[in-house]
Amino acid sequence: MTYKLEKGDHLVRKLAFLLLISLMVSTSAGASTQTFNFSMQNNTGLNFENGSYIIEVIEFASPVYVKVNMTNNDKSAVRNLYDSEAPITFNQIKLGASFITETSAMVTIEFPAGWGAPKKYQKPVASAGIPNIVLTKSVDKTNINVGDIVTFKIQVENNGNATAYNVTLIEPLPSGFSNAPYSTFPPEINAELAAGNSEELNYGLKAVDSGTFTIEPAIVKYGSKTSKSNSLTITVAAATQEKSNLTTVISIDKKNVYTDEPIKATVKITNTGKAPAKSVLVEGTPQLGMEVIEGDLRQVYDSIDPLDAKEYRVTLKSKESGNYTIHLRTIYNDNEVGAPSDSETITVTEKEGNYLYFLLPVMIFILGIVLFTIKRHREYSY
Repeated sequence: MTYKLEKGDHLVRKLAFLLLISLMVSTSAGASTQTFNFSMQNNTGLNFENGSYIIEVIEFASPVYVKVNMTNNDKSAVRNLYDSEAPITFNQIKLGASFITETSAMVTIEFPAGWGAPKKYQKPVASAGIPNIVLTKSVDKTNINVGDIVTFKIQVENNGNATAYNVTLIEPLPSGFSNAPYSTFPPEINAELAAGNSEELNYGLKAVDSGTFTIEPAIVKYGSKTSKSNSLTITVAAATQEKSNLTTVISIDKKNVYTDEPIKATVKITNTGKAPAKSVLVEGTPQLGMEVIEGDLRQVYDSIDPLDAKEYRVTLKSKESGNYTIHLRTIYNDNEVGAPSDSETITVTEKEGNYLYFLLPVMIFILGIVLFTIKRHREYSY
């Protein structure tokens, strides 16, 4: 509600109010009530009958009204006393107000004649509270490599006895770091922090340069005050280039064979490194005198992951006797020269058993002739 009073009208109302008060005072001389005027300021009060009634001024709205809190034993009420208007009634008392300014008002009170004069008092004003924000910054690790992500935590605590308002955070991006994926930097902070409450801010940063870095303190501003956290030191080592490492093992099912006898070989390529091996080529040709009769010694793979392995099989034979070795070379992105690998030595001998099959009947035939000749010779001798 907005009040607009002309200066002349306002003065007329004040004079009429004073005339009404005068009539109340004159008529109360022989009546059962009495009336007093008090100049009241904010946080002042009137004590009637040892605290049975308490009237306290709690707010001014110049020049419209003065707000009072009225208490009768365990009952209380808050009312507005409008300037120079009819008094209000609260149980056994009546109250009115006039000459309302920003700091004082004339309060008129009518109360039973048998009561003693009220006692005016100044209500104690509680001292204004003071917020006090304390910051603590921490990090999950202080020795990292380039490319690692570290998590920061800022603990914000209000150890004061009042709410901190207009709270803002100043947290510059430290040198040698960038914002980590899926993390908000700088972190958001609430604009208010009540006394005794705390807030935790978290964010992640990615190390992009090697070296030793000082992480500057976080700064919080609230009202006219400023708080700083501790600083941190983080050591970032240069990135270690992860590489692949392929080992090739050639296994054979037998080391001693005859000519034209098949030999089965199994080739297994294992990545014992920490990175994928790419563009893998296994190549090799049989030694002179040996040939592949099934499969292919040359193999190509797009990639072999760490701790993964590829395996293939071939069958060979030799038409000539001698000692043979299967020799391969494995070439890939981290070893362009190629890593050599050899099988165990394979000993190949001629099939001598073929001559025995031919000589044995001949020997038996010759032996038969010899025995027949000896027998005939003995018969003729007699």
